[in-house]
Formats: sequence, structure tokens, C-alpha cells
Amino acid sequence: MVDLLELFGEGWCVTLAHRAPVQALERMGVREVAEVADGLQLVTERLEADRTEPDVLLLGRELRGGWSLVVELEGTLGWVGMDRGVLAALSAGGQMAVSAFEDPNQLMVHVAADGQVVCELDAVSGRLPYEAAGAEETVEALLSVGFSRGDEPTGQVAAADAAGRVALALRAVTGVELQEEDFDGPWLGGLSKAGE
Repeated sequence: MVDLLELFGEGWCVTLAHRAPVQALERMGVREVAEVADGLQLVTERLEADRTEPDVLLLGRELRGGWSLVVELEGTLGWVGMDRGVLAALSAGGQMAVSAFEDPNQLMVHVAADGQVVCELDAVSGRLPYEAAGAEETVEALLSVGFSRGDEPTGQVAAADAAGRVALALRAVTGVELQEEDFDGPWLGGLSKAGE
């Protein structure tokens, strides 16, 4: 299981959507999806440059089981993957999408199903501060690995650090266990203004 904090450090958002990568990127506001040979290097260069435009580079690729992975590292105007409207679009039509983000002192996971955010998870505390009506199946999957509605977390969640809790939440909800190799090689991607 990959440690996203170790992989990206501070300031990132990872989204899993049960859609083809091009469709996921388009629903996240990418106007022109293209191949990006060394996507993570390009993002690093963009972060080091003194840019003023609001566009952010989103990188996506196909994973197992019909899931797509989208990575964003430019959260200066907010995270595209955490926007409720974007999550609604990604999960519309009976689909599911889940995004995790890290900002200093904050590590959250939001889950959307069938066009609405159904729950939020604080990976630092291991608690669910928000769940919508109709979220029983998703919430049960999270509770089954030890996340909590208010008490201290238990089981696998109690034994894990915050990064491990993100990985556990993603796996509990999607069935996908992210591996380091999922972040290697070429990507699809493009610029988005959806986080504005």
C-alpha cells in the first residue's frame, strides 16, 4: 500500500473515480486531455515556476476494476477533486468517486455516490464528521475497518498513521489498494480551472 504523504509530501489531492480517465478528467474541468509523458516532473516544474494563471494541471490514468486515478499537486486555489460540484459530476449516474487531500494539519477523504457527497472522513482523527442520508453502505464499509462516528477509532484504523488511514479509507470504499507503481510512467492530463 502506498504512503501518499511519503510520496507527495505536503499539499496534494488524489481522486478515484469509477469512470474512464478521459471522462474523469473532463468532468474535473480539463478542456483538452492529452498524453503527458512525464506528468509528475511537469507538475514539479510548474510548482517551482512563478506562475500567475489560475489553471492547475491534473494528471489521470486507468487503474484496476474500471477505476481512474487523478492526481493534483497545485492547490493554491483549492483542490478540484474536493469540490462538491466536481464530485457530484464524477459520481453522477450511479457511479462513485472518492477524493483525499492533504493540507497542513488537515487530511480528509470525501466520498460521493450517485451525484452527491455522502460522507466525509477526517483521517487524522479517524472519525466521520459528516454523513448524508442514504450513505449506509459507504459508512458501513468505513466502520468495518475501524473508522468511528465519534469514539476513538478501532481495529486497522487505530493501528495506522494518518497516511495509512487514507489508504484504508480508499480501499474500503473502492476496493482499490494504491501501489507505488500506480504513480509511475506516462499520464493523461491537462489544465483545469474547476478549482477556482
